[in-house]
Amino acid sequence: MREYELSHQKNIRDLGGMATKDGRHIKYGKLFRGGALHRVNEDDKKIIDSFHLTDIIDFRNPDEYQNIPSYRPKGAKLHNLPALDQKEENDRKVKSVDGNLLWFIGDNATGIEHLSKVYGEFVTTMDGVCAFRKFFEIIMKDGAVSYFHCSQGKDRTGFAAYLLEIALGISEEDALEDYLLSNKAMVGKAEKLVEQVKGKPFYNEQYKKDLFDVFSTKVEYLESAKRKMKELYGGTIEFIEQALGVDINKLKLIFLD
Repeated sequence: MREYELSHQKNIRDLGGMATKDGRHIKYGKLFRGGALHRVNEDDKKIIDSFHLTDIIDFRNPDEYQNIPSYRPKGAKLHNLPALDQKEENDRKVKSVDGNLLWFIGDNATGIEHLSKVYGEFVTTMDGVCAFRKFFEIIMKDGAVSYFHCSQGKDRTGFAAYLLEIALGISEEDALEDYLLSNKAMVGKAEKLVEQVKGKPFYNEQYKKDLFDVFSTKVEYLESAKRKMKELYGGTIEFIEQALGVDINKLKLIFLD
């Protein structure tokens, strides 16, 4: 696996080199994951251009996608696949007027409870299922070189990468390690955000904890999605095959050496 750091985006990596349980490896230069490419300088653009992308998959909601657009290198097609149900979140935006960075969390929910719920909805909502089904369709096109991302590259992107890696035969332990690797890139971000809201009426120790939890990847979040996949489909592989319609044998032919 190769990691890349841009000026404002530290959570980018090529999934190439990851070993499957039967000793094969994901091909380099085919699958890139990360966060939004909305603040890029010329050096950043050179790195992204070197990927020779054919497709950029953006899991963000439509207003993020339109108002904070990602850099699109020449020749790459941009796909917006919103993976979250937006109705509930739009109803909460009024909370953000006073600078509340956690406006999207329900009044009685913690950060861990909120993201556990979101991960479950990746599996149970039409928005989630449609987004991840289309994700596999795009990356499996002939000759595709794909970069898939959300805002930070850890939750929507992390779940997509987890599904992909499990389908390809990566071990649960290695897929989890890749998922949790995003925490390295998030170090310092929550601290900076805490400084922005200290002294606000809503700020307290629980708010601080929730902020750190929301800007982390945690095993609990993936476990929430895995429970739903087990309950509704029988397991992760069954969800990938039945709900997302993925031909796993074809997937392996495309991406494994």
